[in-house]
Amino acid sequence: MSTMKSLTGLLLFITLIWPGGAVLAAEAQPETRYISDTLIVTLRDGPGPSFTPLKALKTGTKLTVLDKRDHYLQVQTASGVTGWLKAQYTIPTPPGAIEAPKLRGELNRLVLTNKHLSQKIKSLKDQLAQQQATLQDANNKLTEQDSAEQTASKELQDKLESITNKYNELLAQSQDVIKLEKSHEILTKTYNTLRQQTDKLRQENQELISNTRLYWFLAGGGIFLIGWLIGKISLKKKRSSLSL
Repeated sequence: MSTMKSLTGLLLFITLIWPGGAVLAAEAQPETRYISDTLIVTLRDGPGPSFTPLKALKTGTKLTVLDKRDHYLQVQTASGVTGWLKAQYTIPTPPGAIEAPKLRGELNRLVLTNKHLSQKIKSLKDQLAQQQATLQDANNKLTEQDSAEQTASKELQDKLESITNKYNELLAQSQDVIKLEKSHEILTKTYNTLRQQTDKLRQENQELISNTRLYWFLAGGGIFLIGWLIGKISLKKKRSSLSL
């Protein structure tokens, strides 16, 4: 066994000092293996059951492969213990017993993200319904206004359609749970944009209502002034007739 270790060390030394050997050693990527499901494997100091046991390895133990011989692998543990074991007890990827808790955690996180996004979509839907009602009321009042006010109504309608399209995009994106993490940032930005557009729509509607009220106020004042002037003229004519 000591002769085998000496030969292994000699081969490693020749590889490192041989021209190009150091480059090849640096470029070689060590293979990683894992102890497969529900096993406790004995790590020995040689490739066979007759060699001295070094360590008991549990399921999921990460190993770096150093050498291969027949059905055995020479491996190194994360703590630096080097030994041999049968290759059939290892697999190239982490076993299900290790990965399952990670996958459950990821699934729970995605479900929670989906719940938050659904709440935001509901809030946007409520705001959309309110804006639709406000816009309908504004359109009813704008029917008696001139072409400039009709143009303003058209702009409001375009903005409403834009909000509706963005809402539909958000709803479609929320159906795919796997894509929720990437969609979250987009939804947040869209939500802020929609909120700004909602505030702007509310301000424009208020300005339209104020203009309508001012129009009727001025019209009423004009009618009152004309009536007053007619009364003054009539009274003046009556006085002139009486004086004659």
